[in-house]
Amino acid sequence: MSTQQELDNVVSFYDDQITLYADQEIQTVTLKALLGFGRTKKDGAEAATASVVDVNVNIDRNDHHHQQDLEVNLQMARYARKELPVRLARRVKSIQNLPFIIGTNPYIKRVYRLYYDSFQALTAFQEDVRDKEDLDRFAEVLRGLVESHADVIPMLSQGFLECKKYMNTADIQTFLDEMIRSRIGIRLIAEQVIALRAQRTDLLRDNDNNERPIQDSNKYNNTKTTTSTADQLVIDGQVIGVVHTQLRPAELVKDCASFVQELCNVNYGSSPDVVINGQTDATFTYVPVHLEYILCELLKNSLRATVEHSVKIGRSVPRRATSFFDEPSEEEGSIARAEIREVPQGSKNRGSVNAKEKEGEEMDITKRPNEFGHPPVEVTIAQSEHEITIRIRDQGGGVSKEDLDHIFDYSFTTVKDENESSSSSSSSSAAADGGLLDGDSPSNESESIFKGVSRLAMQAGLGGPIAGLGFGLPLTRIYAQYFGGRMHLVSLQGHGVDVYLKLKQLEHVEDLQI
Repeated sequence: MSTQQELDNVVSFYDDQITLYADQEIQTVTLKALLGFGRTKKDGAEAATASVVDVNVNIDRNDHHHQQDLEVNLQMARYARKELPVRLARRVKSIQNLPFIIGTNPYIKRVYRLYYDSFQALTAFQEDVRDKEDLDRFAEVLRGLVESHADVIPMLSQGFLECKKYMNTADIQTFLDEMIRSRIGIRLIAEQVIALRAQRTDLLRDNDNNERPIQDSNKYNNTKTTTSTADQLVIDGQVIGVVHTQLRPAELVKDCASFVQELCNVNYGSSPDVVINGQTDATFTYVPVHLEYILCELLKNSLRATVEHSVKIGRSVPRRATSFFDEPSEEEGSIARAEIREVPQGSKNRGSVNAKEKEGEEMDITKRPNEFGHPPVEVTIAQSEHEITIRIRDQGGGVSKEDLDHIFDYSFTTVKDENESSSSSSSSSAAADGGLLDGDSPSNESESIFKGVSRLAMQAGLGGPIAGLGFGLPLTRIYAQYFGGRMHLVSLQGHGVDVYLKLKQLEHVEDLQI
């Protein structure tokens, strides 16, 4: 390290401005208020698409609504400009308060520098966001912050994996819980400013172009929309920044299951089917990217445990893992035939399957194995007045009694060494390690296909599933709890695991603080 770098580190550690901001109180915002930033989009869009009776009147109305829309965007940006430096400063101070030996870890030092540099970038911005030009520049600053922090979770996980012997488990748990909750809030506020600004720009461009309505399908509620699907969701008030007010969990389960099945096929050569049943038409208000992360982690655990348990007890035989660049043989071409089946509410849960059956014999679709011998992973959705419940049920062998008390501990992993695959007898190895394949140690240079693709695909959004580092379930639980939800795991050792994800109907939660 150069003399200048060492000096910069000393300056950043003893920066009085950090202390000044860190001592300020957090100014929380309710989700209802967050949704309020952007509500005028719907009114503005309706004015723009209304039948033209008086051209001049409509132009005046559009200008009025566009100005209103800009003002609420500016209000959100001003809140972020004032609040984010305080939250960043508090994270900088929390890292400074770690034991010295942990603070010298290269991964922890990189995280520290990211937070400090982001704090400096925001405090260097002018005092107020006054107009559209200021908003555009501030949104770009926030975009840079979000992108630069994409690897924070992998760096934290690796850093504490290397340093966990220097700090007791309870203190690590407390530090990381606070760090990750704060990170969620910081990203949510920053991404809300970015998304509102982008949505406003898109609607203005559409209005200026005076495009004719184009019929399109809405993936969330199967209604007809005008212009592009994304724009129409904004016009209808269904998407406000990063929040979706009519989110269909069944659609998100399908998308996540398809993604995880592809990774499972690449790694194992086969994957279980995913059956979606219950109230598959349910909708609720939520942040889609948060639910997507939770679902991918839980499905990844269930699919991996199911395949490995199938091999262990003789339900299936292992197949050669293939690369994305390999051309599958005729025999291997069947690996892509795993299904995602949605069972409508009220059906008898019957349907065609890949497995061979005796003529006339029927079996519950939620129990019938596919052609590889894997029983399906069942995802059941239930909706009540105040919450959405998603149950993910697998037959992956369950969590061992020894591991059950530790699966939510950070850095807990069943990985023994870089040449020894973790136990395939339970869902705990998948749950604890946060990945489909954890046979490689984090220090092993030849990472598995799944681990590499998993990082690339998920890391940019939320930090991603980190195979072998033990952050999968702890992160998932924090994301579930952030909006007042909860996650509960029930293990039937030797059979499988049921995970119950209960999420609040956010439109009914008036005082939810961010």
